[in-house]
Amino acid sequence: MEDIGCISARFRASPERPLRARPIDRDARNVIIVHTFLVIVRWEQASTDKRTARQCGEVLTLKQARTICRSCNAFCPIQVTIDQARATRVIGNRAAPLYKGYTCPKGRALPSVHNRPDRLKSSLKRQEDGSFIPISSEDLVGELAERIRVLIDRHGPRSVAAYLSGGVIEQPAASTLMISFLEAIGSPMLFSASTIDQPGMTIGYALHGRWHGGRIRPQERDLFMIVGGNPINSKQYLPQNPGMQIKAMRKRRGKLIVIDPRRTETARLADIHLQPIPGEDPTILAGLVHLLVREDGVDRAFVDTNANGLAALSAAVERFTPEYVAARAGISAADLHAVAKALMQAKRGDIGLGTGPSMATRGLLSSYLALCLNTLRGFWAGEGQQAMHPSVLLPEREFRAQPIAPYPAWGFGKKMRVGNCEPTPAGMPLAALPDEILTPGAGQVKALFLHGGAVQSWPQHDKTVEALRALDLLVIHDLVLSPTAKLADYVIATKAQFEIPAISVLNEIISNSGHSGYGWAEPFAYCGPALLEPPEGSDLLEAWQIYYRVAQRLNLPLKITNWRSAQKVEPELDMQHEPNTSQIYDMMCAGSAIPLDEVRRHSYGHVFEAARKQVLSRDPACTARLDLANADMLRELANVAREDPEVRRGIDTEFAFLLIPGRLQNATNTFAKAPGILKWSYNPAFMHPRDMAEIGVSPGDEVLIRSRHGQVRAIAEKDEGLRRKVVSLMHGFGSSPSPQADPRIDGTNVNHLTSWQDDFEEHTGMPRMGALPISVTPAAVAGT
Repeated sequence: MEDIGCISARFRASPERPLRARPIDRDARNVIIVHTFLVIVRWEQASTDKRTARQCGEVLTLKQARTICRSCNAFCPIQVTIDQARATRVIGNRAAPLYKGYTCPKGRALPSVHNRPDRLKSSLKRQEDGSFIPISSEDLVGELAERIRVLIDRHGPRSVAAYLSGGVIEQPAASTLMISFLEAIGSPMLFSASTIDQPGMTIGYALHGRWHGGRIRPQERDLFMIVGGNPINSKQYLPQNPGMQIKAMRKRRGKLIVIDPRRTETARLADIHLQPIPGEDPTILAGLVHLLVREDGVDRAFVDTNANGLAALSAAVERFTPEYVAARAGISAADLHAVAKALMQAKRGDIGLGTGPSMATRGLLSSYLALCLNTLRGFWAGEGQQAMHPSVLLPEREFRAQPIAPYPAWGFGKKMRVGNCEPTPAGMPLAALPDEILTPGAGQVKALFLHGGAVQSWPQHDKTVEALRALDLLVIHDLVLSPTAKLADYVIATKAQFEIPAISVLNEIISNSGHSGYGWAEPFAYCGPALLEPPEGSDLLEAWQIYYRVAQRLNLPLKITNWRSAQKVEPELDMQHEPNTSQIYDMMCAGSAIPLDEVRRHSYGHVFEAARKQVLSRDPACTARLDLANADMLRELANVAREDPEVRRGIDTEFAFLLIPGRLQNATNTFAKAPGILKWSYNPAFMHPRDMAEIGVSPGDEVLIRSRHGQVRAIAEKDEGLRRKVVSLMHGFGSSPSPQADPRIDGTNVNHLTSWQDDFEEHTGMPRMGALPISVTPAAVAGT
């Protein structure tokens, strides 16, 4: 047998003998399989045995490295192939615990993101004519420090604001140092995507109260009901290999229920799938409460011990009979009964809401009713059960089988200058930020630091662009010159994720704050080094370094403050000697349940049994109770019962469709997308084939979509699993600011169709972003 290195060399392409596309017969296929196996063997041998390669006259440059993917909050363990200091391939790490080698297309496409030809190699500064020129990191820090100094002197610290979004998944130290910087200058103006995504996740707990013992772990559920969510794509609620987790639950004879107008990837696996009219989530949830009460499905012992308000809640849902709910929501009464029966038969279950109910308005009410359903069935972790989301990288915490009483959902902070929006447990209301920028006077926002693509994700595109252009200083951290970056005064060229040490603490911070959709049921954690150096000749920064170095120039002290975490230890940074990222992580994890150095020893990630927690018995002194009858929520539920649903929806002969948001498996919101990763280069407007036939369009045709606030062009595609008269269009696409951009190239920016003033929630200001009435016509007929 020939030496494996020589055999491998025979089949590699070279300039003299390139690989050519041709039909693959059986023998050729077998050669490819053998070659793939041999290359894998070479990778494994590369670090220990180079003698074979020398005999063949070739130098092995491939190596494998391990880390976690940070394309979303699933944090899948991956193996990265590195060839001559470039990432070339990503696969799931089968040796890592929990995930079974899972990774999604986004993770596998990371080498393409790192190696994008349009990737920024240095930061950029806008010129008066709108063009950009490179600026060194040193000059960038100096200019930003001076401009921030002037703005604070003239307008006060409130004039400087910051926005956190998905960009900090890759760079967890960024949010920590950004918050530290705002605290140091005395600005309260920290905004995030939380108040236009799922504010009910945290506000619902404030209204209803939390369970100290946490939720039922996925491994122990015999029922899971997901409303308006698609964990297969989003990874929310089932972040570690969602398909595997669903199959495992089904194997235990557990049931999956999905309520969604679209037959999503998750809905295809469901035992029961309801496809309601968009926006009727509160109606269905109230109908389920009605059936539990009427058919003796309430866990009376649990409710009597732990909750107040059952009688008032029962009265509030009297009108939501199966017949009323079915007629209003467009489902069958029999299906509603089937869901209620499944809930009543389950011993250990959970109910989770995706972004759908939140974006379709009344997201707070839907979140609250879902918590009430969990309480009515006693779907909370009991004494002796293993606790969900135990701390590993955060300080150890206790779990007890008892309630945490409701706490203020609003009214504890100063209202914004314009409108009635105010701080909530979800954070400062993003809905107020454009007006805070555009409205003159004391407290006007003049400078904004962005971690996220505001142009593609904030509602009311035109007002967003107007506000961003009105700023005295707009700074964005980005990998490419994105639509939002094109409006910035400074674009900070940042390192990509393989160039940054990895740590899993962000998920613990999120789950610690009450968001049940992310994190680990097991005490899993990861911390590892960067895999790559930045590209040769580049001048890149990690996002946290901007805040540290500007603070250093301004002689400001900084301390570590983890975002939305109940952290008590806040170490101070050495402002004379800049720490490295690993040292920042050490400070972020001060007092952690497992020492960070111990976590670093496990290159695959590790489940730390020493951090596992059991739910303890109730404290005899506990008097807290959960609230099933919050006055604000029951008042809103009464409004739902009184209203005309047709008027509420805004459907008429002109606007005959309802638009819903969605997610693509291959793209994460406004993140830089890998070339070639998408089936289409755009976000299609999915429609039912019969609806397409009625308006005279075929798959691939261009359509004009109008709302009462604006219009966009999109490319229609069929989806037979979509409810009739519903259009599903993904967020995070479209160029800007030009609405004339070709939708086949840039995709469609949904936020040309939305308005901050459309049916907005009183406290957060979150407007209607789903269940949005629209018209759809062939572009040719519309004259575009």
